[in-house]
Amino acid sequence: EFALRRLPGIISTEVGYAGGDDVNHPHPTYRDVCKGDTHHAEVVKVVFDPTILEIPKLLDCFFAMHDATMGIRSLGKTAVGCGQYRSCI
Repeated sequence: EFALRRLPGIISTEVGYAGGDDVNHPHPTYRDVCKGDTHHAEVVKVVFDPTILEIPKLLDCFFAMHDATMGIRSLGKTAVGCGQYRSCI
C-alpha cells in the first residue's frame, strides 16, 4: 500500500480483506484472517486518476512489487490455509 500511495496519480489507498466467508465473518480482523478460517485475502483498494496514471502503468507497478509466482507468502511470511497473501486483482 505504501509504495502504491507514492505513485503520481494515486488519490487514495485503503487496506482490507475480500473474497472470503462474509456470512460468518462479515468484518474480519487481521487476527481472524491469520487464523485461516475466514478465507479472505488481504487487499488494497486503489483510487487513482487515469489521466495521470494509466491502468497498464499501475499494473506494471503492482507486478513489479508483487510476484504472483512466489506462492502463498508475502515479505517472508507464509499464510495459513488458502492463503491471505494470494494474488487477486
